[in-house]
Amino acid sequence: MRKWIRGGIALCLTAAMLTGCSFGFGKNGSDNENQARTLKVMYYDENSFFQEYGMLYSALYPNVEIQVVNTNNIYNTLMEENDNDYDKALAAFIEKEQPDILMVEPSQLEKLGAEGKLYDIESYVTDGKYDVDGLVPGVIDAMKGYGGGNLYAIPTNFSTQALYYNKDLFDEYSVPYPTDQMTWTEVIKLANMFPKDGDPLDRVFGLKMGWGKDLNEMINLLANTEGLKVFDENTLQMTIDTPAWAAIVEQAQSVLKSDVLFYDDMLWGGGEDGTVYFKQDEGSYGMDPFMSGRLAMRVDGNYFVNQIEDAKNYSQNPEDIIDNWDLVTAPVGSQNPDSSFYTNYYNLFAINATSTNVEEAWKFISYITGDEYARVKSKISYGNLPLRTKYLELDTERNYAAFYKLKPMNVNVDYTKVPERYQYEYYNIAYETFNKLNTGDITVAEALAELQLRGNELLATGKMTPEEQEKYWNEKNQMYTEDSSFNEELIRKAAGESTSSEDVATEDAPTEEVVE
Repeated sequence: MRKWIRGGIALCLTAAMLTGCSFGFGKNGSDNENQARTLKVMYYDENSFFQEYGMLYSALYPNVEIQVVNTNNIYNTLMEENDNDYDKALAAFIEKEQPDILMVEPSQLEKLGAEGKLYDIESYVTDGKYDVDGLVPGVIDAMKGYGGGNLYAIPTNFSTQALYYNKDLFDEYSVPYPTDQMTWTEVIKLANMFPKDGDPLDRVFGLKMGWGKDLNEMINLLANTEGLKVFDENTLQMTIDTPAWAAIVEQAQSVLKSDVLFYDDMLWGGGEDGTVYFKQDEGSYGMDPFMSGRLAMRVDGNYFVNQIEDAKNYSQNPEDIIDNWDLVTAPVGSQNPDSSFYTNYYNLFAINATSTNVEEAWKFISYITGDEYARVKSKISYGNLPLRTKYLELDTERNYAAFYKLKPMNVNVDYTKVPERYQYEYYNIAYETFNKLNTGDITVAEALAELQLRGNELLATGKMTPEEQEKYWNEKNQMYTEDSSFNEELIRKAAGESTSSEDVATEDAPTEEVVE
């Protein structure tokens, strides 16, 4: 099996430099033009850029000098100069630096394109010279969706998750195998067909959905899969107090009450009942419920394929590690069966519409999104997947198409428009509110109404200046320090460390009046 997360960057880059002719970009591994040229790229960090892209490209095109303009300057200087408006600061940065290539976020494509800042690259993609058919299915359509119908950018890699399942357990308990594009409701139904009892050190589990038995986490997982949003980023109004959200909360409560799920804290007896479900001397691989054959299904990333392989190579008892497994797409929403919340594209590269170096910019983008770059990077992906499907098919035994069958769900939120107080405080409010629901102190309707109200209050607070943000955190830190000091004093008093018994008696005793 080909490794996705193997090898060192230096070795791969050295090999690429020494064998440039194998890439088919002209004689001696470079292009045939001798004229020196400059390509300016907007990226978040120069060192990271050259490690990821620049060194390989420079080895193939030594006549091209790449200059990296660091986007950290947007926050360091330009935000304050542009009323702390990120869009204005970004526009000022592009105008000042005039990069040929821009690395952008999906949420930025439509706005930048509409403002005339991005070059439409569709003619390059469809001219027959670029292997568009080898890309992950749906990537071009997704980019057009982000760009308001226009093709402004292509990503270099993506990440996703799939539903892994143990075929032996399904066969043993006569449970039908899962299939692509099942909803969470359907997956949970399968999980409930497995036994829910047995000796803790031997019993099997139907499904692993999250890290712990946490209602807030479960609600977010189910809601994200359905594409439900907590608030509308255009109107900055909460959208959580709806029948759709109520149904999700009730489903989450029902799932948590069942005994079909495995949680990570069960490994060491950290669950509600304190029961230990795995022997502590089994090693890390033996204590993994899926690898050791005691978990029927789990949702995980592509990196888990390598972890299973590592387990078979390095486990104390490799014969006990799962072998008969397969995978299908991660659960989908009932209204969006072709999309996945788990699929995300990264490092989208676009061309500045005002660039005088469009041909050179496209040559760079076509290389880092092309076949040869994907071939090299597929060996050192660190969890992200290559953009070319042929480097995803590790063998013919399993359904690796599950990793790229679904397109990303377009739920990107431009948080530069969202008030900081909401970003800082809402999660804790939701956690506390759903905890009250979990303990029976409030109903589902009351919980959602409370979140609707408190969320709207936070969304109405407006954007903060850097000075206001600093003041906010200074006050929070002061409150934390005072609370910590108060709690430490209570602990010391309880332990008898702060005062002696005589001091306490003296302090608590009533004052007597002396009569002469």
